[in-house]
Amino acid sequence: MRVYQPAAVLFLHAFPLNKNMYKYQFEAFEKEGIPYIAVDYPGFGEERNFPTDYSISQLTDIIVSKINQLGIKKIIPIGDSMGGYIMFDLWRRYKDLISALVFVATRAEADTEEAKKARYITIEKIKKEGKDFLIEFMIDAQTSPKTKEDTKKIEELLCIMNEATEEGIIKALKALAERPDNTELLKTINVPTLVIAGKDDEKVTPPSVVKQIADGIENSLFIEIPDSAHLPPFENPEEFNKVVIPFIKENL
Repeated sequence: MRVYQPAAVLFLHAFPLNKNMYKYQFEAFEKEGIPYIAVDYPGFGEERNFPTDYSISQLTDIIVSKINQLGIKKIIPIGDSMGGYIMFDLWRRYKDLISALVFVATRAEADTEEAKKARYITIEKIKKEGKDFLIEFMIDAQTSPKTKEDTKKIEELLCIMNEATEEGIIKALKALAERPDNTELLKTINVPTLVIAGKDDEKVTPPSVVKQIADGIENSLFIEIPDSAHLPPFENPEEFNKVVIPFIKENL
């Protein structure tokens, strides 16, 4: 098999979801004729568990090898939350691949000692009790009041999250806890950059935290999406697509 696709959008999902959190973008991008690839991380969606623990940089390498296999020469990554951490690593080590960046509901800082400790406590609890408590917590923490009123959307989110394996969740939590600080990287970013926050994201990455990414990147654009918290592409796809599609068309 040989494929040549000069440029494509790369969708990088949030934790503990999978690529289907971008289902509304797939639909819109196909209508607009925008090429894209969407990946699952090991143990999420359709991707099998990784045999060992892994780091964010190992995850990046796995994704880049898939991009290379497809013959794609340039990408615009769209990364929500954990997806944003992979984007920072892509910029650190594979900047020649990148023509623009779309950071969504993510942060540049590493975990604080307290946050790191909390992730390891969660890992121990999952080992004892399973993943249900975490998914229940994530549904509440990651969604806006408007999304919570939409029972169909909440059910869909539950289905997406429940596709994650416990092993996949545990390995991802370790990778998140041990990720590096990316703050110093911000001033080196010199490609068109869009930074998006969910206006109602109070518990995970409040707009003020997300905005620090935009503040550190020269000429970047910061936008808050209403009626969404930590998952703007899924919670308010109409507004999200309205902002993102023109940016993609201009830079792909």
